[in-house]
Amino acid sequence: MSRADKFFQISTQLPLEEIKDDRDEHAIPELTHVAVLRDAGNMQDAIDYATSLSKMYPDYDLIPFMIAYIYYQKEFPQEAIHTAMEALPNCKRKYRLYSVIGLAESAQGNIENALVWWSRSVIAQCVVADYQEADPFLHLAHVAEVVGARQESQVLFTMVDAIEPDSPRLGESEEARLRALKKSWVKDPLIKVIKYIDTHNLHS
Repeated sequence: MSRADKFFQISTQLPLEEIKDDRDEHAIPELTHVAVLRDAGNMQDAIDYATSLSKMYPDYDLIPFMIAYIYYQKEFPQEAIHTAMEALPNCKRKYRLYSVIGLAESAQGNIENALVWWSRSVIAQCVVADYQEADPFLHLAHVAEVVGARQESQVLFTMVDAIEPDSPRLGESEEARLRALKKSWVKDPLIKVIKYIDTHNLHS
């Protein structure tokens, strides 16, 4: 199997079953305390408190997602990836975890890996018709625009705005990094992935 074929396969086939989970951020009242600690800048206290909660609710994705996202914000991408990857097998809902892994991979300069995880997150949200995580749609929308899949880009941007109205677009520095994809080996299989998602998931 060629590198391009492998990229297409792993980007469009979910590694684990996605199961709809109707629990939201209000399902566990203690999560509010995690957010309070995080917003006050007490990141390590927020991580420690959330980690204790995750032992009580091991199948609830929002807890490890919050921990991983804090690590990502603190510029500890490896810790973010480890936290999310460790939680994936236990959680019903996985698309948030895919998304934050993509962000952490991108932060390390591993854009091809990030694209795989963002694609999986978009597909997983479509599979369960549960659209709550805008980041993967946003990044794929910009990427689609960069590689010339403009029609698909507009559909993805529409999804971003439906999930998170008036969502800000990526900044110039992030767009500049994405423009390198124009000359990357991944450009053609990436276009194939984007068109597959548009046809089989967004318009199915």
